[in-house]
Amino acid sequence: MARGDVIDLRKNGFVPSSYDVQPSGIIHSMNIELDLDPETLRMETIRVEQPFVAVEPSVASRGECCRDPAPRLLDLTGECLDDEFAKKLSMNFGGPLGCSHLLTLFQLMSSAVPHAAQIERARIAREGTEHAKDDRFFRRSVFVDGFEASDEITDVSVQLADTATRPFSPESNSFARLELSHEVKTFASVGRKTFGMDRLDIRERIRTAETLIDAEWVDRSEPFTSLKEKPIVPGLAGRVFKLAGDTPDLQVIKDNLLMFAPGYLQVIAAQMEPYFADQIRAAREGGEEMPSSNSLGGNTGACYMWRENGPIEKTGMRVTK
Repeated sequence: MARGDVIDLRKNGFVPSSYDVQPSGIIHSMNIELDLDPETLRMETIRVEQPFVAVEPSVASRGECCRDPAPRLLDLTGECLDDEFAKKLSMNFGGPLGCSHLLTLFQLMSSAVPHAAQIERARIAREGTEHAKDDRFFRRSVFVDGFEASDEITDVSVQLADTATRPFSPESNSFARLELSHEVKTFASVGRKTFGMDRLDIRERIRTAETLIDAEWVDRSEPFTSLKEKPIVPGLAGRVFKLAGDTPDLQVIKDNLLMFAPGYLQVIAAQMEPYFADQIRAAREGGEEMPSSNSLGGNTGACYMWRENGPIEKTGMRVTK
């Protein structure tokens, strides 16, 4: 079995939503569980839960909510997590048909699970031992955080950590259980108006139980320097795929960088003060009424709730194209 969770935690500020003011706290909490054939990675069962979503059903949303697209993911039951799966996932659940958060989570899982299986198969072949049923032998964690460096620049970090373990043995300590610790940290400075990176640092460290105190961080920025000064959205994912290609030792770095754009979009939501100031100042200078909380909008087609002619658009909320 494999499970993935995404938690969007806003630490400060608030954002006007389609019908309310969305405070800080947990904005999204969602998970996907897969029952897999261990040899083929065929998904025998897919389960989706969304305890926290940005838009709950209400009169303003005409009874619709962020959970409505989730059943479309169940249509992928029976597919294998192979090289073709990412394309199938995007076709079935991308854009206005799906939820961007579940899509991003499933994309990460579709890369992490085969990678974990490869590590475990190699370990079994080398050591001849297997984990007990229901043991967790691999975990991938991704954290995205933003820091307001100035009025013009936002610093963003994306930290990815893969941890693989050996089976428990009463004769060995917890350090000996470590099969692999693979970490990638990306640090970037992003222009708040241009969405372009003017700094990009990528560091990687790979450790085993034997190299735990000796392995050092390695600068891995060079293959991806062309990402600088180009906008994060749209097009970052396509450029990352092209630069990483099929090079084996760039795949985990690729997975880290693919989390940058969706993570940065969530960081932006916590930086609403300049937008409020511009709107209120313009209203005062023009002798107009104060802007309503519905004056903030997203991009048409970004997800199911933001689709063209959807309930949010019909409430009169500004939607940009």
